[in-house]
This record gives sequence, C-alpha cells and structure tokens, in this order.
Amino acid sequence: MLLLLLQLFLLPVARAEDIDTLTMRHAPEAWLAGLKHKDVEVLSVGNGPMRAYVFMPRTPAPQGAPLVLLNHGWLGMNPKNFGALIDLLVRRGAVLIYPVYQDGNATAPQDVTRLAGQASAAALALLQMRNPEQIDTNRTLYIGFSMGAAISLNFALAPQRFGLPAPRAVLLFAPGDAHHVAKGEAARSIIGPIEQLPVGLPVVIATGAADTGIGLPTARLLASRLCHLPADRRLLLIFPSDQNGDKRVLAGHGSPGAPDSRYDFPDSRATVPNAIHPREGFESSPSLNQLDFYGYWRLAGRLLDWVGGADYPQSLFGDSPENRFLGRWPDGRPYTPASIENPCS
Repeated sequence: MLLLLLQLFLLPVARAEDIDTLTMRHAPEAWLAGLKHKDVEVLSVGNGPMRAYVFMPRTPAPQGAPLVLLNHGWLGMNPKNFGALIDLLVRRGAVLIYPVYQDGNATAPQDVTRLAGQASAAALALLQMRNPEQIDTNRTLYIGFSMGAAISLNFALAPQRFGLPAPRAVLLFAPGDAHHVAKGEAARSIIGPIEQLPVGLPVVIATGAADTGIGLPTARLLASRLCHLPADRRLLLIFPSDQNGDKRVLAGHGSPGAPDSRYDFPDSRATVPNAIHPREGFESSPSLNQLDFYGYWRLAGRLLDWVGGADYPQSLFGDSPENRFLGRWPDGRPYTPASIENPCS
C-alpha cells in the first residue's frame, strides 16, 4: 500500500518533468543553441523557372555536408515564406537547394517536376564542380510543401531520371496536387506510382487539421498508398489549431511556412545577395509559432540529423509523447496535442 501511494504521489511530478523536458528540447532557445554556422552563402543558378537558389553554411565552411532538396508550393517561387526553416537547416550544417520551377500561373502543373528536376540538377552540378567535397550526396533529404510534396515524391520514384541523388528520407508538409491549382486536363494528378517507393525509405507526412481543402485529404490519400512501407518507415501526423485567450494558432494550409525577410527574392531573374548574415533570434511573425518549433521543424531536424549520420529516429515513427507534444502557451497550458493516423492498420 505504501508503495502504491508513493507511486501515485510521484506520477504527477514525473509527468511534469517530462513536459518540462519536451518544452525545453524544442524551444526557440534550443533551436538557436543548435546553430553551428554563422553565415549563409547564396548562389543562384539559371533564371526564371530554370532558376535554383543554393544556400550553403559558411563560417565555418562544411565538408561532407548533408543535402536538402526543398520543393515549394504553387506560386512559392520566392523563398521568403520558408526563410526561417531554410536558415535553420543551413546554419545547422546542411546545403539546401530551392528550385523556382515556375513562371507564375503560366507554368502547367504537368511541367513542374521536370523544371524542378532540371534546375536542381544544374545547381547540384555547379556545387560539385566548385567543391566536390562540400556535400555528401549519400546524405540527402527531400522536403516538399503542397505542390512541392508531389514533386518530391516524383523525384524519390526515379532520382536518376532527374540527375539527382536518391533520398535517405522524404518529408512532406501539407501535400497538394494539380487539381488544387488547375482545371480540366491540367488538373490531372502529377503524382506517380508511389506504391513503388523503396520499402526502406522513410516517408513522414505532416499537415494541419484545418487544412481541409488541400493538405489533410491529400495527406490521408497519400498515406493510404504507402502501406507497403513498414510501420517504422511511415508516419502521418496531424497538427490541430488551438487558442488561449486572445492568442490563436490556425493549422491551415500555410502553417508550415514562417517568413524571413532576409530570404526575400521576389524576382527569379534578378541578382541576389551572395551572403545572409545572422540576426538575433527569429523574425517575429504570426506564422512562427508552436507548430513550427514543436511540429514541422522538429520533424525536419530529426530527419536531417539522421541523414547526417545520427541514429535512426525510431521514436519518430511511433506514438511517443514527443510526437504529440506541441509546446505550451505563455501561461503554461500545453498546446492541444497532435494526432497520429495509420490508414494501414
């Protein structure tokens, strides 16, 4: 009886300590403490829809860095909206390629995979010519948002067709397809036979619960087509909206993005700065919130760490407290937990 009472007494303390640990692990201060490089070097390769931006860690310059191919959503040619994530991943040590692949709405959805592949391959070729030791293409992570998720899946099906390295992992945010941006013949799906993706390839899909028009239904459909992957190689994670007093976070289609004005390149035919210098903290924005620090960024950081040589993130593919935890509000109340869906069970 005494032992039982002791266990009941300690249980809330243990839970509180667990929440405190999770809160600190992915707090903004923890992300800033993990940055290894002071500056970001910038290259632009090509123009218009054939342009790709390359972001490289500098001070110090890396050797054997992991490679991230980040494919944006429809009309997301300007990297500004994902600037905070780009800056985070690059200053943690990755080289990142961001293809433009569009001339606005003039580009058909059926052309975007080819254009993104050509621009990314050209950027990669330039990188390897300048410094063959700078990146390790065996350590490649694909990240795709919205239409970029479709592009990333197509790359993963046949990377050699596009002259790109095969991914060690694929991370999809709020996935979309052609019918979300076009009508008629142009609306036919551009996503290939993802049932043929390699069995050992980890695929993580995350979307907002309020993204009911694009991300949520597409994420569920894609996850249902990936049942050939083992359970420890696939994850469908859904982030909820939440409110605390007058503060509200909406888990809509734009929730994976967080802008950084240093990455504001609106004209894909113009010159860009050759370096981006550090700032104090993160740029304040309504788009930067718990869903970034404890949700989208946590997934990207864990997969990048593994791609870069860390142990396989087994807990990322299970129903762990960390997978559901989305931080706290300023008054200490936990944000509503994420949900995990498994259409293959």
